[in-house]
Amino acid sequence: MKVTEHIKNAKGKTLFSFEIIPPKKGNSIQQLYNNIDPLMEFKPPFIDVTTSREEYVYIEKGEGL
Repeated sequence: MKVTEHIKNAKGKTLFSFEIIPPKKGNSIQQLYNNIDPLMEFKPPFIDVTTSREEYVYIEKGEGL
């Protein structure tokens, strides 16, 4: 269901949702489920998973580089 459909079906009632950040690249998807499971008791109409945060890797090459 689309977010706009949730809002339409709320008929003026207040809705809330959660926005979570996915685990860093290379980590287990289980982290995501571990974060979502405790939130389910609140019965949110939807949970938004944002795009991955930026990750930088710095490699020192010597001589100040």
